[in-house]
Amino acid sequence: MNTDRLLREVETRLARLAEADRQEVLDAVREEIARERRRVDPELTVEAERERRVEAETFREVLEAINRQARLEDTIEEVLKQVARVVVFDFAALTLLEASGGFRIIAERGMPEGQSVIGTRFDDPLARAVVEERWPRSVADVNAEERFRPIPGAPPVRSWAGIPLLVEGDVIGLLCISRVHPDPFVDEDVHRAKAVAFSGAAAIRKAQDLEQVRRYAHLMEQVAEVDRHVFAGAPLGEVARSILEGAAKVGTYKGGLLVLQSPRGPVVAAAIGESFAGTVGRDAPPDLAATTTRRLPAKRMMEVGEALGTQVPAHPMYLVPLNTGDGYVGTLALLDPNEETPDDRLMEAYGSRTAEAYRHAAGENRKP
Repeated sequence: MNTDRLLREVETRLARLAEADRQEVLDAVREEIARERRRVDPELTVEAERERRVEAETFREVLEAINRQARLEDTIEEVLKQVARVVVFDFAALTLLEASGGFRIIAERGMPEGQSVIGTRFDDPLARAVVEERWPRSVADVNAEERFRPIPGAPPVRSWAGIPLLVEGDVIGLLCISRVHPDPFVDEDVHRAKAVAFSGAAAIRKAQDLEQVRRYAHLMEQVAEVDRHVFAGAPLGEVARSILEGAAKVGTYKGGLLVLQSPRGPVVAAAIGESFAGTVGRDAPPDLAATTTRRLPAKRMMEVGEALGTQVPAHPMYLVPLNTGDGYVGTLALLDPNEETPDDRLMEAYGSRTAEAYRHAAGENRKP
């Protein structure tokens, strides 16, 4: 029996009825067809039940695997691994929503070996629409969707689906899955991906909170190390060095300077990284004596290098002032190719705490 053809024929014959009446008749016909099929072939019902149980068990395993992870890095990798168990795709990207409204990729699956788009930032009107609507969206062929923008460096896309990562009603990111050839993600695909994304979003938020606690504990360890130098009566140069080394341990910076005020202006008090070797004691360019948190763009590094008498990599520099209630002490100038990360916000807290420590050490050194 061709059920679809039969239903279309019945619907045609009922065209003169009101919409509500027509739907009522069609629903009754569908129910009767389903009842007859179960009577003729009860194995269909048994098989369907078996499939539902297998699917439920698979999802239980998926959710347990995601929530089993403790570290943020492991959690985000596990989310994509488990999505691949329930939905067939060629490429997937797990992204976080940034304050600017754009997206940053934190995990990927399906990139050619040796290539990666992790850390890539992108903005896409279609992805924004998913965030605004807080509801998944599937696109059969992106060539017919003018709002779609490909992720730079990612594989080609024809069919695409975006699933919002929701935590307590807030969108924290987006799960993007795609196929190279036109092969639309059907409702069942989207439903499965949504189930994984929902659990994954909660696990990611939990892991982020735990990671933040770990980072703050690590920050306090570095502040304590600076305080140890101060209370041990270490020379100011050693205290300055410990402040800068602590900053590098708190974050993932590739090198940097601690610039302090002196009677002759800003001076390099400590340096780490090959690029800044031999710069301690030299006058620092005024741009590095920032009294507010900001970034110095990569294009300015040539000027900085010339002022310091060295060659500086063309990376942005993150400038974090050391301020106390009594005023400005100095600035941490850190090479930061990764741009904005959670480490940056911690660094601001680190700067204020170590500023107090250095000012105390300077006061002790001035005592007779």
